[in-house]
Amino acid sequence: MRNNIKKLAGAVIALAITASMSVTAYAADYGMVPVFGGSTTESTSATSEEMTNAISSAVEAEVDGEDKAVASVTVASTKNLAVAPSVMKELAKKDGGVLEIVAPKATISIDASTITKARNLDLSMNVTNSKARTVINLRSKKSFGCEVKITLTECKMSAKKLASAHWYLDGEDMGPVDLDEDGNPVVTLTKGGKVEIK
Repeated sequence: MRNNIKKLAGAVIALAITASMSVTAYAADYGMVPVFGGSTTESTSATSEEMTNAISSAVEAEVDGEDKAVASVTVASTKNLAVAPSVMKELAKKDGGVLEIVAPKATISIDASTITKARNLDLSMNVTNSKARTVINLRSKKSFGCEVKITLTECKMSAKKLASAHWYLDGEDMGPVDLDEDGNPVVTLTKGGKVEIK
């Protein structure tokens, strides 16, 4: 009986250690390393520190006409999404580059040329969609120190509805919503708040 209890306890401890190692591995693998280089985007799993190092060591892109080198980062959620000041400083040095954060419902872009102050950038947000409206609730209400472009890639509003829709920031009418080449709504912000498209 005692041996069986010892075996069971050993199995439980082994399972707990394996689970904790899996969580640690997952936590360290939440982003992608952005690499500047022409019109293509190459990325590998990385931590925020590795992302900073990748931008630091990136080769300056050759800008071809209007094109800019895009450093793409994939995240599983926008619930807790922050960009460290060190990342913003390195990005600011790449005047011909764009940091693109790809999330399930939205793609967030920061053009290096729009950065006026490299600060901690809290882009945590909740996106809700319906056929009548789309709402983006940003946790931060502060100035970003740059332009943040949010493209809603899973908008449920019809093309007809979007054609006449306006977007609002904290209740203020900001005018007709822009659409990208795929018909997705796009808003450009310099500070946080509540965005509504309706």
